[in-house]
Amino acid sequence: MESSVFERILNQLREKIRTRQYVMSIHADDEMDEDGLTIFDVESAILSGKIIERQKDQNTGEWKYLVRGESLSAVFRE
Repeated sequence: MESSVFERILNQLREKIRTRQYVMSIHADDEMDEDGLTIFDVESAILSGKIIERQKDQNTGEWKYLVRGESLSAVFRE
């Protein structure tokens, strides 16, 4: 069951990227800077990757999904 949920979520993320219907948070932008990533690296990783883990945010209680995929530099990213 978890894999079908992951597949559905990943398809939703990919559709948002393809149609440019997303907003990058300040926190996400800061994390990308720390990891030396661009928005294009993140998009590429989501479009080429898969969800490998689901995590619950301790502060908000919201679900977060860890995606592993290839960045534009062809390095696997999480």
